Amino acid sequence: MHEHRGVRALLAVSIAALAVALGAAGEAVAAPTTVQNGDLEAVTDGRPDCFSRSGWGDHDVTWKLTDDAHSGDVAQSLTIAGYQSGDRKLLITESEACAPAVTPGQSYNLSVAYKSTAGASLTVFRHSAAGWTYWTDLRSLPAVGAWTEVTAATPDVPAGTDQITFGVSLFANGTLITDDYAMEPVGGPPPPPPADELTYNGNLEQGGTTPAGWFLAGWGDAQVSGGVIADAAVGGTRAYALTLSGRTVGDFKLLPTEARSPAVQPGEIYRLSVWYRSTSASNAITVFTHTASGWQYWTDIATLPVSAGWSQATVDTPAIPAGVDAIAWGVSLSANGTLVTDDYSTKLVGDAQPPPATGPAALGRWTVLESQMPLRSIHASLLYTGKVLLIAGSGNSVQNFQAQTFRAAIWDPATGGFQVLPVPKDMFCAGHVTLPDGRVLIQGGTKSYPTIPGGADYGGLKDSFIFDPATNAFTPTNNANEGHWYPTLTELGNGDVWMAGGLKEDTTGAVNTEMFDTSAGWWLPGGQVPQTWSFWGLYPHMFLMSDGRLFYSGGHVFGNGLPGTGASIYNSQTGAIADVPGLRQKDMRDQSGSVLLPPAQDQRVMITGGGNIDTNNPGIGLTDIIDLKDPTPAYEPGPDLPGDGKMYLNCTLLPDRTVLATNGGRLNRDDTANVLTAASYDPAANAWKSMAADPVPRNYHSAAVLLPDGRVAVFGSNPGDGSFELRISMYEPNYLFKGTRPVISGVPDEAHYGDQLAFPVESGETIRWAQLMRPMSVTHQMDPNMRLVDLPIVVDGGLATVTIPSNPNLLPPGPYMLNITDSKGVPSQSVWVRIW
Repeated sequence: MHEHRGVRALLAVSIAALAVALGAAGEAVAAPTTVQNGDLEAVTDGRPDCFSRSGWGDHDVTWKLTDDAHSGDVAQSLTIAGYQSGDRKLLITESEACAPAVTPGQSYNLSVAYKSTAGASLTVFRHSAAGWTYWTDLRSLPAVGAWTEVTAATPDVPAGTDQITFGVSLFANGTLITDDYAMEPVGGPPPPPPADELTYNGNLEQGGTTPAGWFLAGWGDAQVSGGVIADAAVGGTRAYALTLSGRTVGDFKLLPTEARSPAVQPGEIYRLSVWYRSTSASNAITVFTHTASGWQYWTDIATLPVSAGWSQATVDTPAIPAGVDAIAWGVSLSANGTLVTDDYSTKLVGDAQPPPATGPAALGRWTVLESQMPLRSIHASLLYTGKVLLIAGSGNSVQNFQAQTFRAAIWDPATGGFQVLPVPKDMFCAGHVTLPDGRVLIQGGTKSYPTIPGGADYGGLKDSFIFDPATNAFTPTNNANEGHWYPTLTELGNGDVWMAGGLKEDTTGAVNTEMFDTSAGWWLPGGQVPQTWSFWGLYPHMFLMSDGRLFYSGGHVFGNGLPGTGASIYNSQTGAIADVPGLRQKDMRDQSGSVLLPPAQDQRVMITGGGNIDTNNPGIGLTDIIDLKDPTPAYEPGPDLPGDGKMYLNCTLLPDRTVLATNGGRLNRDDTANVLTAASYDPAANAWKSMAADPVPRNYHSAAVLLPDGRVAVFGSNPGDGSFELRISMYEPNYLFKGTRPVISGVPDEAHYGDQLAFPVESGETIRWAQLMRPMSVTHQMDPNMRLVDLPIVVDGGLATVTIPSNPNLLPPGPYMLNITDSKGVPSQSVWVRIW
């Protein structure tokens, strides 16, 4: 397959020479991973080594070293007088030898000791292919008279960044003294590789655009581009992408540098493992050997086929020839196309562990059902019967709207059958919520389609209905106070329903806050509801907090976020609104995923991904997390979504207390830009793991619903060409392939707040958790009422006793799925319990 087999003798050169020929950086010039001379004790010509005196503007400045140090004998003093503009700061020198190396996607704790007679700021610069640029002022520092140590975490390092530098900026008249600069990754330094692992930096997480200890090698006439991308096969945030174009001869590959090539013993066999995906079939695992004579090509040990998704290749070498003391290997690309690699491993066969599971037990399994939906489902609500209510209304079809053809269907996952129902009004883009008695309240929908094709001037309905699963009937209630198209309905702890957002009948923004009195079964007059006259946007992601207030995550539909910080806490009893800080790229949270992380008692909300249909910039993969128990809550950066950023993603809580994120697209309703990835977020580990992906591309108007048996059903997709995806995808999470499931029985049909429930349990494993899971009611990838509530559990002699929380704000009244999860993360099937 590779021409290099026939001509390798003429082309055999040392790996070091290849590095020079390709302009690769050697180990001698690798950037440090920590701050050099952070205590400022090493001084040359009156200046601390590896530090530079920097700044700009109109003022007088005096620099001097002082023995008034935080530690040791040296600190840096800076005095500004006659200030008009600018700033001054001591910065880590912007050089490869001094500025610390960083890993894209990683956050770093920066620390410094200081005292100052004026306010200052912790300022950070970053290095990329564009050179050194200002990044951020990380933290404001007040004037302090005594030595003070400050530490602040950076945002996740942007892609393409390989080094950073930082210092304390003084921008007013006064004197600033600094000492003891330091930096380390959030969570501490990365753990060393296992003792039996011979590949250095095999996960490619360390280094810049070229991973530390690696370089790009090859020969031929191809146009070559290569570098780290924000992606990962198994863990971490980085992989290496190599693209060839215009190639007629030759191949290229990522190889370890000479100094970092695995040492081997003659006669031994080594197991080589790598994860890859490639658009070309011309891939091979290529191995070089080192002897006293230098480096030479040894063998192509395996060929690798095209792979659209991540695949693991694991092969054993032949016995190492006599005289060989090291090997270097990589995946050669010898055709036009793109090859992405990650997680290289070299282990002596006697030490090598079996490769990680790659089948359903690790990644889960998808099945596309034979039966298709009989309508364009826009809304999906799991009912206490175990069936799913699918509502289309007009289904985003002007023809259906003009013909007054409005439909819904009941889908039975057990049989695959559908029962089609007429709908009295166009419930397309209504709001809905499960009521305390298990019926579904549906408010609003489409009163009018745009007057201009492709326009956004939809009119909202005032009409409201209650769907009863016992009769499959829609019964009208009184109208809301104004029309709502794209409203959000959130149940409160007393069972009433708060509603706001969307477009009203005249196509302008609805600013009337509405309240549904559940006991009376009607919408209250506007004068009986605290009003802010605020426009919350379309389908605002609004979560009930354990203290009864509501949290707006910043997630929404269409265009920019709300003014201000983009997220806020709202008191529905008083109308008070308070912004919360920290949400990154608030104007890129259109059709993001927001969830109250499991368990609900932790009061942590995650928002991930998103885009903007107005600017149509590519979707993002940023994840932000907020702890609402904090007295001054603020979003903090979390780990990025694996793979490409995306909007239209569905986030689903699972009974193993993870969050499944599926489907999505990079651009607005663009079927050519769908992102076929799925990932699982573990709140306890604060980490994403890539999972098997839905084989059906899905973007706008898709929905995912957890079923009582632990599977996830995914519906719909409505790209910009007006088509609609009618196939149903069924995901079986990996916990369904890890062994026998625990069994529960004899659970009462209902329980009250504070009750204890006792029921038999059968399991071969220790029971780890019990939980109540609210049935999902989803539209536009959003269910603000979705939650998993922990139930304290004691198991004795096969009898489980769980305690129902006494706080209805934590557990709003209604039907819930009760299940238990064993020590392997395997859940039981759910049984229905009504909590009130």
